[in-house]
Amino acid sequence: MKIIVYGAKLDELAYFEAWQKTHAQTLTIHPEPLDETTVGWAQGFDGVNCLQTTPYSAAVFAQLAAFGIHFLTIRNVGLDNLDLAAAKQAGIRIANVPAYSPSAIAEFSVTMTLYLLRRLGETRGPLAAGNWGQAASFLGRELGQSTVGVVGAGRIGQAAIRLFSGFGANVLAYDPHPGHPEPRATYVELPQLLAESDVVDLHVPGVPANYHLIDDAALKSMKPDAILVNTARGNLVDTTALLKHLQSGHLGGAGIDTYEHESPALLRYEQTGMFSDPQWEALAQLPNVLLTPHVAYHTATAVQNMVNFSLANLVSFLTSGEAVDEVIIK
Repeated sequence: MKIIVYGAKLDELAYFEAWQKTHAQTLTIHPEPLDETTVGWAQGFDGVNCLQTTPYSAAVFAQLAAFGIHFLTIRNVGLDNLDLAAAKQAGIRIANVPAYSPSAIAEFSVTMTLYLLRRLGETRGPLAAGNWGQAASFLGRELGQSTVGVVGAGRIGQAAIRLFSGFGANVLAYDPHPGHPEPRATYVELPQLLAESDVVDLHVPGVPANYHLIDDAALKSMKPDAILVNTARGNLVDTTALLKHLQSGHLGGAGIDTYEHESPALLRYEQTGMFSDPQWEALAQLPNVLLTPHVAYHTATAVQNMVNFSLANLVSFLTSGEAVDEVIIK
């Protein structure tokens, strides 16, 4: 059986090579994403394995079906960039990796929170200019004396709750489908969480129902000087409203690892040197904003699990017609 891999990153290659040494399936690996211009490479393959934040379009699924390919596995959790209706219509079955390392993302959220609470970004400009006194003037806050609101209490959210509570923070949690509640948090409704939290930490999926969950009204309801951290999905936050509340001084800061307008141009910036996004540039100029390039997941443990678990799903699809992490498309 032949498998084509799209969106391969340099740090994944060693794990693909190690996997290939112990499996009979043949891997052909490409760094490019799966889109209308690259889907033709999949002709003659049995299954497709991908990692990307750019869209999987209806045209891509239709072409895969025309090639006789019926299985796609992705090396991440999120499904918001897949046209699932088109996949179902084309007869393409999909599996994701729902838990490659919840701790990796939760730890990154805590890292962002500490950076913002201690106002480290605000010290950098004065220190670089040689103004020691001004750089040392920014009064920080302690996580252990803060209330942290975790929005979404699944695997990642629960890992975040455990970490925040370990620092001594008072942790509130909101989840419309809490499952087995994490006892270290007090579960409340979203309006109460927003109104009472010094830090709001997002861990919900980017499904249509959550689009702009944090909009102008939500931001307005947050405490003055509160901090927003988003390591989940870019479409959860209305960036226009976020800039408004940061620039007005209402919010104390924001940590953004998943940006709302994460376009192919942004992802190709390193290769092309061309990217223009006024909102990204406006955020980048604010010293109380920490922007990172969608790397909250990025640890050795997580990357290895993403490769191995997604390929295990694909081999299972190809050999038995089933995969433990198949996404049920309604």
